Amino acid sequence: MRRYGVSEDSTIFLSEFSLPLAQGGVFTAADLRSFSSPVGESLETVGTDFLSLLSSEFHYEQPQPFVSLGRACDQGVLRHAGFVAVGLPDYYEADLSRLKSGMPNVPVIGLRIGQITFPTQVDTGYGDLPQGVVQVNAALMRILRDTGMPMHSLPSDVATVDCSGTYIYERWQIEHDELSIVTLDRHTAASYPPPLLEVKTDTRCSGISTFAEPFAQIGASWLSRWGTSVFDGLSSAVWIRTGR
Repeated sequence: MRRYGVSEDSTIFLSEFSLPLAQGGVFTAADLRSFSSPVGESLETVGTDFLSLLSSEFHYEQPQPFVSLGRACDQGVLRHAGFVAVGLPDYYEADLSRLKSGMPNVPVIGLRIGQITFPTQVDTGYGDLPQGVVQVNAALMRILRDTGMPMHSLPSDVATVDCSGTYIYERWQIEHDELSIVTLDRHTAASYPPPLLEVKTDTRCSGISTFAEPFAQIGASWLSRWGTSVFDGLSSAVWIRTGR
């Protein structure tokens, strides 16, 4: 904001970007100081209103992680390379008319804890702490409790700042049931130890806490865990390597 001399929430037209297919556009100034960034450097975010029109490859292989943007990848090539599609349709679309009613245009995959399968937003801008925590809304937490799934509460030392203030959400450790990523036909693509859940309850901001439907959300550390992942809004697809 200081660089361009504008105030928060004001709009400005910027051009000569290196992003493919988007050399310019209207941008909104936002206060992103709560996000971590290299010391002394500025920070911007790119949302799914743009990324849904392209294929985005997130590469976390060392020593140089990077993101590649372009046209949709060939599905046969991805499968041959060991990738499996785990995205759910009607949540992440280049054509907004195909979005499920009331849902933001965010990549969604299927997760399963024990015998309970549920849709989960993948928020690449959410710096989850501790890494790998799974945020759930009240509707999903009720279902998990109703099954009698063994879990115990844990204290939270992380304050979450959102549009309506600062919150410390309840945390629950699942004791025995593993967490799995599942494909559209309910096959297991990857499995992990019993997860730590964070119950997101603030309903004054948009997000899973406002959904009547049982829903979860995972953050940026999951992309690092997967190594390489592909988000393709043109086919409403999310691809990860099997077992990652």
